[in-house]
Amino acid sequence: MKKIILFLAVIVNYPLSSQSQEDNFVNKVSFVGNGVLRKSDLSNQLELKPSSLSLFSKPTFDRRLLKLDAISIKNYYHSQGFLEVAVKDSFSISNDGVDVFFVIEEGNRYLLNDVKFNGLKSIKEKSVRSILGLKQGAPYNPVRINTNLTLVDEEYQEKGKLYVKFDIQQEIKDSVNIIINIDEGDDIYINKSWVNGLERMDSSYVLNEIAFNEGDLFNKSLMDKTKRNLLQTGFFSSASLVTHPANVDTLVNIEVRIREFQNRGTQDIEFGYTDIEAVPGITSLVGLGGSVRWSDRMILGTNNRFDATGSMVMPTETGFIYPRLNSEIKFSNQRPFKMKTPIQMKLFFQQFKNYGDESGPYVRRFGLQYSNIFRWNRQRSFLDIGARFELFDKSEEFTNQIEQRKFKIHLHQDNRDNPIYPQKGNVLVFQLNSFGGVLGGNRTYNKYDIDLRQYVSPLKKITVAGRINVGMISGWKADYDKDDSVEIEKVLYEKFYLGGSNTLRGLRPLRFFTHATDNVDNNNDGIVDDPDESDKIPSGKTAKFLTNWEIRFPLFWKVGAVLFYDGGSISNDLTAIKPSDLRWNRGVGITINLPIGPIRIDYGEDLNDPSIKQFHFGLLYAF
Repeated sequence: MKKIILFLAVIVNYPLSSQSQEDNFVNKVSFVGNGVLRKSDLSNQLELKPSSLSLFSKPTFDRRLLKLDAISIKNYYHSQGFLEVAVKDSFSISNDGVDVFFVIEEGNRYLLNDVKFNGLKSIKEKSVRSILGLKQGAPYNPVRINTNLTLVDEEYQEKGKLYVKFDIQQEIKDSVNIIINIDEGDDIYINKSWVNGLERMDSSYVLNEIAFNEGDLFNKSLMDKTKRNLLQTGFFSSASLVTHPANVDTLVNIEVRIREFQNRGTQDIEFGYTDIEAVPGITSLVGLGGSVRWSDRMILGTNNRFDATGSMVMPTETGFIYPRLNSEIKFSNQRPFKMKTPIQMKLFFQQFKNYGDESGPYVRRFGLQYSNIFRWNRQRSFLDIGARFELFDKSEEFTNQIEQRKFKIHLHQDNRDNPIYPQKGNVLVFQLNSFGGVLGGNRTYNKYDIDLRQYVSPLKKITVAGRINVGMISGWKADYDKDDSVEIEKVLYEKFYLGGSNTLRGLRPLRFFTHATDNVDNNNDGIVDDPDESDKIPSGKTAKFLTNWEIRFPLFWKVGAVLFYDGGSISNDLTAIKPSDLRWNRGVGITINLPIGPIRIDYGEDLNDPSIKQFHFGLLYAF
């Protein structure tokens, strides 16, 4: 049967070669002669594929892509040890579209028999074998060897070897023997360096970021660190290091080429869905709105960055009617007074309705925030140390004006392989917020929160994600739950709350407890949880335990699914929370994977009471 297909494919190829392929689509792809490698593996190498559930649009046939696909198949065979493979492409056109054929003569598969190194001194042989994929008895892969030689060269640059030469000799019989000759050359030292490209800034801002010294042994990590330091200052749009030969063979000169950002303001207008942080640190709500932003990286010719943002968001959750207004002005400098201590100053103003209390007055909050933010690990990990001072306007609802002051330490260590679509790695988040005390304010207490997340992929494209989140408040006084303090908490939401798209997805946002179910006399009438107390106003506690587990997997195209299991509880005593106290939810979610991250719709239900169920719309994964 294979011979007949081959015959027909060759016959139709020539007479149709002069026809136009406009508006022709790929109907099917056939592989002839692939005895060892699977069709699915070969299909993954193709650009031309027939229409399927994973493709909303039919791929148009293109002869150039056909030739490139044939080359891709051949390279894939080479990487699997088939050094003599031959791949011929052909096609036929019918009313159904274009049928594509790849005729393959696999030839023999060669395994790696022996590897010898000559001249290898500065790096361990085991390390080089691992980088190049040299495993005796495995299929010989010349593609990986040629591709990864640059990685071996980078390893040598860590050792001060800047001019390494490689010569690979292969002997092919029944198997493959290779000899890798390496000329490591001399150790290279840095002679001198200079800066090129400055227009307005003083060279000292560049020199402070250089991680190497004249006379040092050349080291690639120090070169990369220098480039990162320069880009993190926020003053330069690009930075590169160029080596130049010196008068002595063992010396090299380093030119630091930089380009400054243009000294002009930029404007951005955005519209779409956004997360709402109704509870500090938890984005359990989603809203639809827009924002306008104006920024200048070097305001008034100084080295300070200026950002002004105004936004309006209409929460989509049940109970929200009025938009939340927000505006802020921010000044930041990554290197104030040429010191490596980034600072940020922010003035902010917000206007919103209390959650569950839309009939009440608007709340207006404004204040000042100071931060020192130190970043590392490709800007994804940071330590934020600072202080925040804020006031809430005095209305008829409050006997005393609300004033809050706090000192904060936030640590975020992100070790994931991808911050948007993680498949492996972990995250550690620790937050300490110390309110009042010597800073003053209405209340004095400390709030601790620690969040641990782990991601693993037991199977290809399937990710298992887990989270454990624990929080507690110390120093909370009984007076804070009485009279005006009850109204203050209805605005600040500084206690712990559960429920929503990022915590317990079987519950409405923040509704683990409400004033009608929290076993507290919230209206001071001597009756606990009486009918007069609202079931719309969330009630918080001073301790929290939360755990979330998810299995994430693709369905078709960019659509994926999530199976989740959430459990948690809040109490006024962390040690009093027992496994039997946890409230468990389960559910399923549908995600659409976009370049900016997934958008999702989750359906969750309570395990103890199936009548309690909830749909949630969210941006990004729950954690």
